[in-house]
Amino acid sequence: MIKLFGSLIILLVATSFGFRMASRYAERSKQLRLFINALQLLETEILYTATPLSEACRKIGTRIPGPVGTFFAELGHKLREGQGVTAGEIWRETLTAHKVNLRLKEADRDVLHSFGQTLGISDRQDQIKHIQLALAHLGTEEQGAREEQSKNEKMWRYLGALMGLTLVILLY
Repeated sequence: MIKLFGSLIILLVATSFGFRMASRYAERSKQLRLFINALQLLETEILYTATPLSEACRKIGTRIPGPVGTFFAELGHKLREGQGVTAGEIWRETLTAHKVNLRLKEADRDVLHSFGQTLGISDRQDQIKHIQLALAHLGTEEQGAREEQSKNEKMWRYLGALMGLTLVILLY
């Protein structure tokens, strides 16, 4: 009875590990999509309502769920307080602070860092061009993330269950 219970626990732990690894691929795709949505909202706020950057980021933070929304909410708060510091520096600091919560790869972060460097240093039309460029790059990264997700998500789920079964068989 104890062996059966132990085997079941091993199988459940290994399977949950596989599902956790698989969820990382889905989370990256989701967060890239949310960043794209957030930048589209930022574009709208800048172009049509001429909202100050700190207020626009705060609004986006309330509309976008999860870690991406938290990133923008904190960014808006820091932009409101940050006197003597550029918006790009605040963007970089906030992005670095949220590195743990965001399931982004280095290429994704590079796109966001590049966009952040141009944030708030030009007129509206130029800012819109930078947003559209970042949207194009993030769209490419999202497409790659979806392809990676479709390849690896199933594999990790099965691999977790199979690792658990292998361990159970080896222990008996």
